[in-house]
Amino acid sequence: MSVPVLGLSSFREPRPAWLPAPPGVLPPPRADVPLLAVAHGTNDPAGLETLDALLERVRFLRPGVETSLAFVSVARPRVDEQLARLLAEGVTEVVVLPLLLGSGYHVRHDIPRALRQVAAEPPGRAATIYQAAALGPDPLLAAAMQDRLSAARGTVFGTQVVLAAAGSADRRANADAVAMAGLLAERLGMPVRTGYVATAEPNISGLLARLARRGRPVAVATYLLSSGEFSRRIRESATLAALETENPRRMTVSAPLGAHDQIARLVLRRYDAALAGPPTDFGGPKAEG
Repeated sequence: MSVPVLGLSSFREPRPAWLPAPPGVLPPPRADVPLLAVAHGTNDPAGLETLDALLERVRFLRPGVETSLAFVSVARPRVDEQLARLLAEGVTEVVVLPLLLGSGYHVRHDIPRALRQVAAEPPGRAATIYQAAALGPDPLLAAAMQDRLSAARGTVFGTQVVLAAAGSADRRANADAVAMAGLLAERLGMPVRTGYVATAEPNISGLLARLARRGRPVAVATYLLSSGEFSRRIRESATLAALETENPRRMTVSAPLGAHDQIARLVLRRYDAALAGPPTDFGGPKAEG
């Protein structure tokens, strides 16, 4: 960022100039705009507690920012319900931030549709809504996954590492997962394969079964934000694959990313980036198909 400052020419004459702003004059990070975090949704109480803990960590890192949580599926409140409640309470600016690891259908269609629906109502048009980007892929996620792998297994040297993602009918979301595997591979200094729980190939069950038969240990990096149906299916796939080997302990599954400090910092990075850009224009074209 640059600010107008009073500079000196080579003749020591004062003149206005655009110079890089020293750190001491940068504006402080904003905390005055409420953050509406949007997660996929789960019926798992532990998963819901994890999301609450993550937002608590966000508030700790950015005192003063108000946070609330909505869902695109399974749980309530839904995005339009929570946003309408905020506007009814007098909120005039809000950042809608997906707690989603890829820019799939929910980010490209479901969330924008909910925002347009609320904005079309009489109180909605008076509000300024900023839509933030999805969390992934990002190096901070790779750092968090490495920590979770280390907690589960210690060193992963000599193992076959698999990033286990949810999977999507949107190929762009699956490409985000592959990009995330590349970032994790850079951090670990070793190859990382990608497997999916649903919809996409390779399916995590088949991939883990094939790797287990090769005889080398397997470390599974769970690329999910919180526990739920998908994390259970990843653990079950790993357990079944391990039963086909002579040493089931050679198959390790890390915990979901959860309320990790790096995830909370990434949330705030997306929040700041959204506020630095233009608000959502509901009069323009609809979300990308």
